[in-house]
Amino acid sequence: MIEYTLNSSAREITEAMSDGKKAKVFSMFFPENFTALIPEDMYDCPVADLSEKVKMPWGAPFISRDMARAANLTNEIVEEKAWEFVPLWVESSPDYIPDPDAGGKEQVCLIVPSNPEAGSKPAVIICPGGGYEILGPDNEGLNLAKKMAENGYVAFVLLYRRKPDYYPAPQEDLALAAKYVKYNAEKYGVDKNTIMFMGSSAGGHLCASVAAYPDETDAALIAELEKTDPEKAKKYREIPIKPDQLCLNYPVISFVKEAHEQSFQALTGGDESLRDKLSIELHVDENYPKTFVWACEDDGLVPCSNAVRFGEALKKEGVPCRLRVYPQGDHGCGLGDGTSAAGWSDEMLSFFNGR
Repeated sequence: MIEYTLNSSAREITEAMSDGKKAKVFSMFFPENFTALIPEDMYDCPVADLSEKVKMPWGAPFISRDMARAANLTNEIVEEKAWEFVPLWVESSPDYIPDPDAGGKEQVCLIVPSNPEAGSKPAVIICPGGGYEILGPDNEGLNLAKKMAENGYVAFVLLYRRKPDYYPAPQEDLALAAKYVKYNAEKYGVDKNTIMFMGSSAGGHLCASVAAYPDETDAALIAELEKTDPEKAKKYREIPIKPDQLCLNYPVISFVKEAHEQSFQALTGGDESLRDKLSIELHVDENYPKTFVWACEDDGLVPCSNAVRFGEALKKEGVPCRLRVYPQGDHGCGLGDGTSAAGWSDEMLSFFNGR
């Protein structure tokens, strides 16, 4: 099977990803509007060249590495069948592939390992970011999942609802994912007593908010299931959703101070009555999960003060936590390759392993 690199051309990648199933999966990881930015006269150049001459809509260089990685992840799913999509609110079917742009419960799913090993490993449910408007299931999803799997975790990636599905819809999706993983712990080789939530940017806020309001979120989920799927409500009712560990990557935390206003609007529809409640640094106590939180000092989108204030709030309550602020890496850097944040995942794993 071909492995795509920065030396691959845009034409090689797009032609290989053009058939029905591959096209749908590839567009999840690398949206069509990103591909449309490539000038026709550069389609035969190495994609590495695009980062020098093409800009993303937000002004950053073209994300060439993401394009190559998206093609490789698509092959892992379609050809190698290393991962599969499991819908959480609706019944599955052999040809199920979510359409995240469509929204609604039908698109809510976990990307799960197709061939899990027997055993009892810790699990991690990964929530990509995207301002509660879009999702980045490659760089902040499967890329992190593969890293965690290499280090002994059973990794799941959650595709959750976003605008116009407002609070608490995304929180209910994460709660449902936690119940699914615990209910199927034996199937996936999971230790249901060691569940981590990992979230990036707005996905970090999602994880932090469910950890702050586990009982309320659980009750809302069960009430919804009782209306739509009473059998599922019955089998999931007694399964707790609170995570044992929390890893927050350059998270959105506050909506009252140095807030990421776009996330607030997308999550709440502008409901000011939720601004304080969903500023999670204001609502932690001594029972909050053990947390690793980090950000980059040069983050130009979500001020790193969100992470700093959250770490300080946890320490004030006596919650075991570790806060790291790296000098350079900006926002959305995933594993941080090529930045000063490149070692964050090793620090995080050491922290949770008691080192």
